[in-house]
Amino acid sequence: MEITKTDDYTLEHSWIYRTLVLLCLVFFGMGVFPQFAFCSVVLFILMLSGLYLRFADVFLLGLTCGLVSLLCRTGTISSLWPLPAALALGIALIIGKFTPFTKEAFGWIRRGDWGRQQIVTTAIVAAISGISLVSWYAIVKPDISDIAGRIAHLRPVALILIGLLFSISNAICEEFVWRGMIFDAVERAFSSSAVVIFVQASSFGIAHLNGFPRGASGIVLASIYGCMMGCIRQRSKGLLAPIAAHAFADAVIYSILASVALTSGT
Repeated sequence: MEITKTDDYTLEHSWIYRTLVLLCLVFFGMGVFPQFAFCSVVLFILMLSGLYLRFADVFLLGLTCGLVSLLCRTGTISSLWPLPAALALGIALIIGKFTPFTKEAFGWIRRGDWGRQQIVTTAIVAAISGISLVSWYAIVKPDISDIAGRIAHLRPVALILIGLLFSISNAICEEFVWRGMIFDAVERAFSSSAVVIFVQASSFGIAHLNGFPRGASGIVLASIYGCMMGCIRQRSKGLLAPIAAHAFADAVIYSILASVALTSGT
C-alpha cells in the first residue's frame, strides 16, 4: 500500500494516523521509566514521520513528548517540574508557528465555556480531588521525601509563593499537554468520546508513576482524575475549567509536600 502525503493537516480516522498518535503516547508513557531512555529518540522519529506525512498532531506530539522525555533526563531541569513541560511546549509552539501545515493544530488553545454550570462542576471536581488526594496520602503513606526534600530548605514566605507559582504553572502545563495537545490529537483520531477520555486519562495516569500520587495506586488515582478532567474539557470545550480544577488539586498536593518538608526540617 502506498502512503501519500496530504495537504490536509490530518487524515481524520486514518489507521496510519491513529497508529502514529498511539505510538507517541505509548513511548511518552514508557519514557517515565529510567531504563527506556531510547524513547526520546523514538519520539523524535515519530515527529519526523508526522512532518513527512503532514500529520500536524503527530508532528507536534512527537516533538513535545520527545522534548519532555529528554529534558526530564537533563540535570537540574529534570528536578524542576513543570519546567521540562513548559520548555517543551514553548519550543513546540514557536516551531509550530513557523511550520505552515501545523497552524490549524493549535485550535485547542481556547478558554471554552465558563458559565455557572461549569463553575459548579469545576468546584465539585476540585473538592473531590482534594479529599481523594488527602485520603490517598493518609491511607497509602507513600515515601515522598524525594519530592518534599526539594522545598525543605525554603522559608515560610518563599514556601507559600513557590506553592502558588507551582500550582498555577503545573496546572497550565499539564492541561496544555493532556487536555490540550493529546486530547485534541486523540479526538481527531477516534470518533468515540469514551476512547478519547480513556486514552488521554491513561497517559496522564502513567506519567504519575514517580510523581504525586505515585506508584500503582497513584497511577489508578491519577487516571481517574484524568477522566474527570477529560469530561470537564469535553463539556466546556476549552481549557479554563480543567486548569482551574487542576490548580486546586496541585495546591492540595503542595500543601501535603510542604507539611512533610516542615516536619522533617524540625
